[in-house]
Amino acid sequence: MILVVGSGIVGSWVAYQISKISKEDVVVCDYAEHRGDGISGRNSGVLHSGIYYPKESEKLKHCLRGYHLTLEFLKENHIPFDLCGKYITVGGNGDLSHKSEKLHLLYEKALQYEINETNLIDHLESIHPFLKGNLALNIQKTGVVAVPEYLKRLWEMCEASGVLFLKGKKCSIENGSIYLTDVQDGSKELAEVSGFVNAAGLYSDEIIRQAGNHQYEIRPNKGEYFRLKKTLPLQKLVYPLPEEHSTALGVHYTFHLNGEAYAGPNSNWSSSKDDYKMETPRDAFYESLCNITNYYKEDDLSEGYVGLRPRLFKNGSAHTDFLIEQHPVDRPWLHLLGIESPGLTSSPSIGEEVAKRIQSFL
Repeated sequence: MILVVGSGIVGSWVAYQISKISKEDVVVCDYAEHRGDGISGRNSGVLHSGIYYPKESEKLKHCLRGYHLTLEFLKENHIPFDLCGKYITVGGNGDLSHKSEKLHLLYEKALQYEINETNLIDHLESIHPFLKGNLALNIQKTGVVAVPEYLKRLWEMCEASGVLFLKGKKCSIENGSIYLTDVQDGSKELAEVSGFVNAAGLYSDEIIRQAGNHQYEIRPNKGEYFRLKKTLPLQKLVYPLPEEHSTALGVHYTFHLNGEAYAGPNSNWSSSKDDYKMETPRDAFYESLCNITNYYKEDDLSEGYVGLRPRLFKNGSAHTDFLIEQHPVDRPWLHLLGIESPGLTSSPSIGEEVAKRIQSFL
C-alpha cells in the first residue's frame, strides 16, 4: 500500500498520478471529515503563469509544467475556467519610478520564460480610468478555475483509478511506524506501507518531525478576502507589484466564475493553524485596494473568507521555494513542504514528480 496524507489538491494529484503508473493500492487519509476543507478550498482559484518565480526554482518548474497539465485536465473533463488574463500595475502609491523598473524586470522574465502574450501597457489609466497606475504588465496566460468542480472531478478520477479515501483519520509516526487514528472513536491501527507521501499542508512539518527530522517548521500565514458588491467593468484580474521580500502577491482584484468579486488576500501571521478569523479592519483593507483601483467605495466591501498559507522555515530561516524531502533517507517516504502559491497551478506537476520518485523506490 502507498499511503498519501492529505486529500487537498496536491495530495489528490499525487494519489492520482501514482495510481496511473503503479500496481500498488493507493490510499489517501485525511483527519477532516470533508475533503478540501483546508488550503485547497480557501484560495483565489487562480491559474498562474509562473512569472514571479526565480529561474532555477521548484516553483517555476512546477508552475510552468502544471499550467499545461491543469488546462489539459480542465478541458478533458469540461470543468469551468476562464483564461481572462491579468494586469500587474505599478499602482498609485509609493516610488513609481522604482516600481516601473521592477515591472520592466518582470517583463524581461516573461520573455525569458517564454510566457507568451505578455506586453507592457503605457497609460493604463487612460485606457481604464477606474484602474490606477500609468504602467502595467498585461499577462494573458492567467485565469480562474471553478475550484469546487475541479476538486470534485479529480476525486472522481482518483476513485475510478482505484484510489481509496479515508476520512477522519489522523496520521502519526511513532518509533518509525505509521499509525492511523480515527478522530471519532480514537481507535488506532498500524499502517503497513510500501511508500509514503506527506502532503499534509499546514501540518506537514509535524509529520516530518515525527519521522525524526526537526529542521522544518510551518508557520501559518493568513490571507483575508473581502467580498465586493460589484465586479469591475473589465473581465480581468488586477494585481499590484508584489512586495520584494514576501511570497504573497498583494491585495488584488479577482472574481469567481459564479459572478462574485473579491479583494485579497493580504498577508498576516496567524495565531494558530486553525485560526480562520477575520482580523483586518475594512478601512485598512480598502486602503490597500485603492492602490490599484478607484472604482469602489469602502461600503462596497464586506467580510468574505480567510485562507492560510503554509509558510516554510528551515532551521529558523524562511525557505520560499517548494520542497520535496525524502526522510528517512533509507525509506520510500517523501514529505511535501511549503506548498503554497502557486500550489493550485503546480499540483499535477508535483504529483507527476512524486509519483515517479515513489515508483522508483518500489
